[in-house]
Amino acid sequence: MIKSVIRSFFTAAILAAVFVTSAASAGDYQIEFQPKVLEKAEMIEHRGVLKQKENGYLYVEVSNDFIGELLPLIDVPGRIVPPRHYMSKKGIGAHISVMYENEQIEHEIWEIKELGQEYTFAVMQLRTVKLNKDNKMKKLWLIAVDAPELEKLRMSYGLSPKLKGHDFHITIGTQVPGKAQPVEVPAEHAAEAA
Repeated sequence: MIKSVIRSFFTAAILAAVFVTSAASAGDYQIEFQPKVLEKAEMIEHRGVLKQKENGYLYVEVSNDFIGELLPLIDVPGRIVPPRHYMSKKGIGAHISVMYENEQIEHEIWEIKELGQEYTFAVMQLRTVKLNKDNKMKKLWLIAVDAPELEKLRMSYGLSPKLKGHDFHITIGTQVPGKAQPVEVPAEHAAEAA
């Protein structure tokens, strides 16, 4: 009897550990069901140009429509604000992060010969990620993309295929509490979308 109870306890403990581990590794994100958003995302060109900021940050510049056209279609309580890099005049707009500057320093990557080349990707899912920063919860909305060419690029420089082990993505906004409001697209981005 006691052996049976102990065996049951250990079996339950092992199953619980496996479940917690697989839940954590299955993703720190949630897949969102917003068919209109994904339908529109499929209509936007799935390519971009590899660029680099002065500080070394490497990214693929993609169409600002991924933010300007998709953000207003997301149907959730509260409001979603576009990323700062989209709203700022000095920002880089909609993009896919490829390589962080600290990775380049750590691996002594001083020159990226592929700058200016075009890369393609496929839209996978609309996802949200909850972040706790400065004791404030944020919910980021993003489009996860499959980009084998970017994985190969990273590996050619001795890096892991994916940035921090996550799928490549385009951040489209941050959800905040409050009344839903229409998204205002800056004039320079509105002209690009037209």
